[in-house]
Amino acid sequence: MSAPSPHTVLFLHAYPFSGAMWLDQRAALEGAGLNVLTPHLPGFGGRMGAMTSLADTGRDLLAELPDVPLAVVGLSMGGYLALELLAQAPERFTRVVLADTSARSDDGEKRESREGQAERVLEEGRDFIVEAAREEHSPATFGRVLPMIEVATPEGIAGALRAMAARPDHRDTLRELQLPLLVLVGEKDTLTPPDMAREIADLGHGELGVIPGAAHLSNLDAPEAFNAALLDFLR
Repeated sequence: MSAPSPHTVLFLHAYPFSGAMWLDQRAALEGAGLNVLTPHLPGFGGRMGAMTSLADTGRDLLAELPDVPLAVVGLSMGGYLALELLAQAPERFTRVVLADTSARSDDGEKRESREGQAERVLEEGRDFIVEAAREEHSPATFGRVLPMIEVATPEGIAGALRAMAARPDHRDTLRELQLPLLVLVGEKDTLTPPDMAREIADLGHGELGVIPGAAHLSNLDAPEAFNAALLDFLR
């Protein structure tokens, strides 16, 4: 499956961070002559408000995006949102990259966990989110994401958690996808592991790339390998 090489690439960030998580990718892609969009979602990166649902966020984002052919890159929550955009307006996109994410909806236990976290962050603030990130990520990666967590609002974090918990299953979106697809995953990702990435690639008839040594934030854990795979696919 082939498609024109895009000139503009839309990056959608993971929870609970912001568009700033893509700084390494912006530098690499702009150096290769591509335009890069890294929007902040409501409640993150200094943007006010909160997500109500991924469907609503997708509609709002589609209305804001320039009317040009786009490649979309989504990691973790950004992957959930990318799938929502593809379900709503597949004609807007030329290529798709899904990283460290899932096309499945949450099961009951996971939905309850996210709802509990949403209530807790509204009552207690972000401190427990920071400590969870400290335990989950390498010291180098944690050092980069900490400032993003600290500027995320409790309302933004809670809204994102609830939007993710209520998201639909998008495996049919992948089955119907008619665009080139690259699926990337960190070798050591335990949240959305390589087997889950393989399912996405198989459903969407795409390529699978496993990033050696990387965990769930593979673009931050191993930026050189991530960027090389990304540029090879986009060009």
